[in-house]
Amino acid sequence: MKKYIVFDFDGTLLDTDQLIVDSWQAVFKRFRGKEADENLILSTFGETVANTTKELFADEDADEVLAVYRGYQAEHSKGAYKLYPGIEELLGELKRRGYSLSIVTSRLGNTAMQYLGEMGIKDNFDVIITADDVTSHKPEPGPLLEALRRLGAKREEAIMIGDTRFNIGCSINAGVDSILVCWGRRGGNVPLGGIEPMYRISKPEELFEIIEG
Repeated sequence: MKKYIVFDFDGTLLDTDQLIVDSWQAVFKRFRGKEADENLILSTFGETVANTTKELFADEDADEVLAVYRGYQAEHSKGAYKLYPGIEELLGELKRRGYSLSIVTSRLGNTAMQYLGEMGIKDNFDVIITADDVTSHKPEPGPLLEALRRLGAKREEAIMIGDTRFNIGCSINAGVDSILVCWGRRGGNVPLGGIEPMYRISKPEELFEIIEG
């Protein structure tokens, strides 16, 4: 039985897609003079902002790129994100049934904690691993393994839920069962780079069919 439910954050619990896209478009307009194809930006979802910067703006000063990205996001974040439908109810029911809930995210700790607090769901989670807590990042197994270490959990007792190849890869590399969520603007139609999740779900409540089925 799965006792430990590990969630990704952006695109899984919280709909931040448009805010992230707009933040990167601000960077493209500043350094390239025009917006990028949105699919290029979407393909980076799930990795750290620092890694995306290295991949897409290797010829620019990374600190300047990050300053534009984070500055735009800080200025425009108010009211720009929300919980996906059914998430608040899912978390409450999982807690009621005695599951341990955690988050493993590539987002920095300051905004992760800010958004969780503003959405009123932070207290649901026993462990929250952000990009600040580890030196290796998804799809490497380190962030998930660190969460399991802090929880005192075995791999077979956990399952990880996410929306990108970085989350599924992290789960596979850590030897943990994985679920791809198919809600949000992309509806699960994301490039997975040849890997496959163990499960896919289209609605939050479908999680119970997997962990209790």
